[in-house]
Amino acid sequence: MDELLALRPLENGREQAMARLLERGSVTLPLTAEEAAGLLERRDQALRDTRRVEFGPGVLEKLMTAFRDSPYLDPACWAETLAGLQDLFYEYKNQCMDALSDDELIAAMRRLYDGEAGGSLDYLGGTALEELCRRLSSGESWEDEDEN
Repeated sequence: MDELLALRPLENGREQAMARLLERGSVTLPLTAEEAAGLLERRDQALRDTRRVEFGPGVLEKLMTAFRDSPYLDPACWAETLAGLQDLFYEYKNQCMDALSDDELIAAMRRLYDGEAGGSLDYLGGTALEELCRRLSSGESWEDEDEN
């Protein structure tokens, strides 16, 4: 009985998070209930994988707002792209040792995604964000543009 009572707040939180994602989708790009549920599961897994704890609504809503109008975004792959961005966010939040606020990291991700990554999540995660962390660790500004 106590186990059931302990799970109810989590279930209510998940229902609220799902409702927020579906509502946010009405002003960004729409998500189905299955996609929203999948994104929440993926968030839970990403948090476990990166050993992070998150309070409040999480980063998904911010990612939805920040990336909704990217010229590289394919609306048919919206949920998949959000899942990848969410994974990269938590990974690089750790790798950059929280040197950037959530909003700063999301802004940097968007700039790199639309810039040198050309809409590629693989490039964003494999090269662009690694360079960002290197810049931060050497004391350079994260906002500096590469001059190649």
